[in-house]
Amino acid sequence: MSEAIIRTLRRDDYPALIDLVRRTWYAEFDERTGLLAAEADWENCLARTTNAFVAELDGQPVALIVGRVDALDHRSPLNSHRINSWNALARLVFAKGGIKAAGEILGILGIDKRLRGHGLGRRMFETLMDAFRLAGVRDYFLFTDTTCDVGFYVHRGLTQVCEQSLPASVPGENPSSFYLYEGSVPEPA
Repeated sequence: MSEAIIRTLRRDDYPALIDLVRRTWYAEFDERTGLLAAEADWENCLARTTNAFVAELDGQPVALIVGRVDALDHRSPLNSHRINSWNALARLVFAKGGIKAAGEILGILGIDKRLRGHGLGRRMFETLMDAFRLAGVRDYFLFTDTTCDVGFYVHRGLTQVCEQSLPASVPGENPSSFYLYEGSVPEPA
């Protein structure tokens, strides 16, 4: 396996990463509905992001880490990504199963197995910490869910301050849990 490189997110990464979001979180929907849900989710995430880094493997983006530095975000709350998210949600309403998918996205407002264990998460996390240091950030928070390895964040020194669960959207499925962690940017090694 070749070594993944970490770089800043580019607009031409969007299609591959939206499809990754679809396969990771919206695989139970047909492809069209899943893509619309992933696009809405993606754009909503970018509406709040100031730092975004991609892991690229063999020329393809395979993972993403995002962060936000409030002092760096001079966009209006009604920025282009927010508008794109709303447009995707509106299109989603008319797709098969779209109401359910839209409900999941509004209720919330992995890296492929072959990448695990290669230190990619650590490297991406360190890249975000470097960006935070450059921006003068000392303290930050992380919002994550049960799809992530929350032990990774504890190992990195973050403290869980809140947990919230949403009931399962389909009977028999497990509820989704969401976590808020706080951390301080470590001094450079």
